[in-house]
Amino acid sequence: MNINLQGLGWVVRLQNRGRNFGISLVKELVLGNALKKGSELYYYLTQVDDSPAILVFLDEKGLEDFEVTKIRRGKVLLKNRASTNE
Repeated sequence: MNINLQGLGWVVRLQNRGRNFGISLVKELVLGNALKKGSELYYYLTQVDDSPAILVFLDEKGLEDFEVTKIRRGKVLLKNRASTNE
């Protein structure tokens, strides 16, 4: 995976919404990527150097090199397609 940082970043605060936690997206991000209510964003837990991170895809496609198995409530399990074809 080739990651090219675009020179833009922001800080968000984790919000408690009843039994779930969430983050808000800044208006410029939503408008600049033509997102609307109901758009699907793909979040992936990853690691950058030694820090835990989240990778978010805004194009409703997600990672195409991975087999995605939906577990429940929007949670998914990823398996690299290259390793499953061996």
